[in-house]
Amino acid sequence: MLKFKQGISRRQRMLFPPSIVEYLSKNHLAKLVLEIVQMLDLSKIEKDYSEEGQHAYSPTILLSILFYSYSIGIRSSRKIAIACEERVDFMYLAAKTTPSYKTISEFRRKQLDNIKQLFKDIVRIGIELGLVKIGNIKVSIDGTKIRANAASKKSKDEKGLKKLLEEIDKEIDDILEEAETIDRKEDEEYGDKRGDELPKELGKLETRKKKIKEAIEVLKEEKAMIQKEIIGEKGSLNAMEKKKISNMKINLTDRDAKYMKERQGVIKTNYNAQISVDEEEQFIVANDISTNAADCNQLIPLTEQTQNNVDGEIKEIKGDSGYHTQDNLEYLEKKEKDGELGKYLIDDANKKKVYNEKYKFDKINFKYDKERDVYICPNGKILEFFKSRKKRGKDMRVYKCYGCDGCKYQGECTRGRYREIYRRVGEEIVERNREKMLKQENWESYKKRMHTAEPPFGNIKFNLGYRQFLLRGKEKVGGEFNLMCIGHNLQKIGKSVKKKATSASEAISITAKFPQLSPV
Repeated sequence: MLKFKQGISRRQRMLFPPSIVEYLSKNHLAKLVLEIVQMLDLSKIEKDYSEEGQHAYSPTILLSILFYSYSIGIRSSRKIAIACEERVDFMYLAAKTTPSYKTISEFRRKQLDNIKQLFKDIVRIGIELGLVKIGNIKVSIDGTKIRANAASKKSKDEKGLKKLLEEIDKEIDDILEEAETIDRKEDEEYGDKRGDELPKELGKLETRKKKIKEAIEVLKEEKAMIQKEIIGEKGSLNAMEKKKISNMKINLTDRDAKYMKERQGVIKTNYNAQISVDEEEQFIVANDISTNAADCNQLIPLTEQTQNNVDGEIKEIKGDSGYHTQDNLEYLEKKEKDGELGKYLIDDANKKKVYNEKYKFDKINFKYDKERDVYICPNGKILEFFKSRKKRGKDMRVYKCYGCDGCKYQGECTRGRYREIYRRVGEEIVERNREKMLKQENWESYKKRMHTAEPPFGNIKFNLGYRQFLLRGKEKVGGEFNLMCIGHNLQKIGKSVKKKATSASEAISITAKFPQLSPV
């Protein structure tokens, strides 16, 4: 007897060959992706196509291929094109057509904005499947640095760009001199010659020269803008700020990419990728890209986008200390009062200083008496209102202690003769938030954030392998990151369908609430 299963002959012909769909399991992700794409409103994309000329590949096919490939960790247009010829799952999505890598790449490039709009529809499908609980939406906002498609050595400051320009000018002069010498020799040897032919190398250098000149102008504009902002806030620049502006760099490959410190302390050209994640199933409900290393400016845009995408009230929003600013807290408190937000928990890095002997004389341990409008130091002395002034464009009130002389803590508390404290107008909102974060029940709720926002980034960067962008420029990078987030969400939808042990079409029962998402 034979020990092993033999299977059928590889040359065996079938009277009724199986269809492609039979080669995929009932709950295969490719089937799910196709059904989801067929539910989406693609009218904006279809408007870009003409009825004249050769028939184009269907947007349904190209979107299905792109969404599926990003959900399994493939984003190279060449690899996707090869997969359409070799892999059954891609053959199924492409209906056995074979779009070229150029077709796939061009479609992705041209439709990034429209795909951004489709992200919202996918979020709403997730809501229908229960991956986001309407009425109990708890989101966490977080960011991570993802490498730009730009070599760090291509980042230059203004001095470096001018030096590079000088080197190119010298190289151009050398090429022209060499060409002139060759022309003279050929004229002596062969007679008349047109003499207007330019070496190919010269054309490339002229193009580089043009790009460098443009980069210098962009860098000058950025410097002037930042300088104007700081002077507008403070009235002048200090030595550190002057040095920082002077050392500003721009990348010749991707001008929008900026130097940012990564988690390991390495400084490379990066983009700051931001997401808003629902606590229920780590489903991404909003995403964005920032060229600023700091997270604080992203809280308001992400919150607005989250509310727009889920079309409902957010019960709870959480963010780490990177999002902690008085302006952000004022924005969230207003949302809370208006009934658009149930609760917010933004961590305050300074809370560790409260009642901490190491920080005994830090401003945080000076008690503010609102009724008397005074501060009371840890030794019981009074700091009275001294004057109003602006600091970094913010309205500040200065409080001064006149009882520091002879105080046994004077050397620990202040280097000067009198201790001064600056208090921003409206700073009580920061104090209320700090008190909130010091409560055990709120801190326990906040700690769930690390199990909400971190896993999607782990999946995107480590499981799917998206540690660096392929595209360049903030707009295109934003579109590429949106595709990464769609890929993550499609994985979540696929797992939900499998958990319910049903087919994709049965699981996705879009109700009359979203008629534009009804299956085609």
